[in-house]
Amino acid sequence: MSEAPKSNPAARFFGAALVAVGVLMMLLCGGCGAVFLIFYVVDGVTHPNDMPLALMPIVLGGVPALIGWGLFVWGRNLRPGAPRPPPASPPPR
Repeated sequence: MSEAPKSNPAARFFGAALVAVGVLMMLLCGGCGAVFLIFYVVDGVTHPNDMPLALMPIVLGGVPALIGWGLFVWGRNLRPGAPRPPPASPPPR
C-alpha cells in the first residue's frame, strides 16, 4: 500500500491561525451583535419607531461573523484530519 502524502507544516500552521481568528470573530462579533439585536428588538417592541435600529447589529455584527465563519471553513480545509481508513476496510485491532 502506498503512504498518504505528508501535509505541509506551513499550511497546517496557517490553517490553525485561520481557524483561531475565525472562531474569535464569530464569538466576539456575532455574540456582541446577538446581544445588541436582542436589546434593539426589545426596545423596538416598547418603542415601535425604533424598530429599524434592529438591522444595525445584523449588519455590524453579522457580516464580520459571516467572514469569521468563512475563515474558519478555509482554515479547516487547510488542516486535513487524521487519515481515515476506507469504509470497506475492517476496523483496526
